[in-house]
Amino acid sequence: MKRIMLIPAAIATLAMTACGGAEESTDENESTDNAPETTEEVEVNRSEIDPFPDFPAVDLQANEGDIVLTPSKNWQEDATEKGADDVTFIFYNQKLSAVGETTSTVAFTFDGETEIPNYMIIPIKPNQTAKKGDIILTWWQTGSGMQRAIVTDASDPAAPVVNYLDLDWDNPATNDDGTGIGQATYKIEPGTFHVLSSEWEPGTTVAVKTDGKTKAATIVRVSGDKVLTLGFAGKMAVYSKSDCTPCPIKPSVKTGDEVQVPWVGSFTTTTVQKVDNEKGRVWCDDPYSDDPMVVAFGDVMTGLAI
Repeated sequence: MKRIMLIPAAIATLAMTACGGAEESTDENESTDNAPETTEEVEVNRSEIDPFPDFPAVDLQANEGDIVLTPSKNWQEDATEKGADDVTFIFYNQKLSAVGETTSTVAFTFDGETEIPNYMIIPIKPNQTAKKGDIILTWWQTGSGMQRAIVTDASDPAAPVVNYLDLDWDNPATNDDGTGIGQATYKIEPGTFHVLSSEWEPGTTVAVKTDGKTKAATIVRVSGDKVLTLGFAGKMAVYSKSDCTPCPIKPSVKTGDEVQVPWVGSFTTTTVQKVDNEKGRVWCDDPYSDDPMVVAFGDVMTGLAI
């Protein structure tokens, strides 16, 4: 759907003159500076749902029928109408109905087909396979919400067994056999994940310098010098890329190393106690507790100035 932008007529006249499309003035004293303050309508291809209008319009590398991750329609509408600051976002799995130049149509589970900006859509690359130790992007398939996971068993590379990294290791909830959901493993369906292979990908973490702190945030989309992120407690924000430092997908750390890890949404400096490469976790000293912090791969940095 098109959004109408009003452009001053004087600007439009200047543009036409520069292109040779306007008649020459016959009055030496005539100037566009004295042109009346009228406006002309120029169509800009942005959807009516547009939670972050200052974020650049972008394309979408996906196809009709692909699985995508995007927040619920009502949250995107609320953020468009009232601003994103007071909206909590969770990225759910949906189906892509049509792909457009800057907007695409998503078949929302409960809200039907709706056109939204491409920047609010994270595609899941189809038909991927994984090997043990890979970090993948998916969603919590026995619950809900975007998740990174580490592959613990790739006997079936198209439907691997994983441990979800974005569930707290010590989450008190348990599965049917009594194992904590943060420590349990799950077999996921084919075509529901893709392997994360490089920094700055959607689903990976960045450290953001903002408000005098260094905050942890998940990348949703990068365009030029703008990074759209999902942060602590489901808050989305746009930052300059120059204010962001990408976290490695897999840290190269060992016991005794000094590292920077998120604590309540902001990075703090601590020391590694142990590393579990199979479960994708790093145990660290907790500066505020006698119990260790258990931090997921993808959220551990070294040499970060905070």
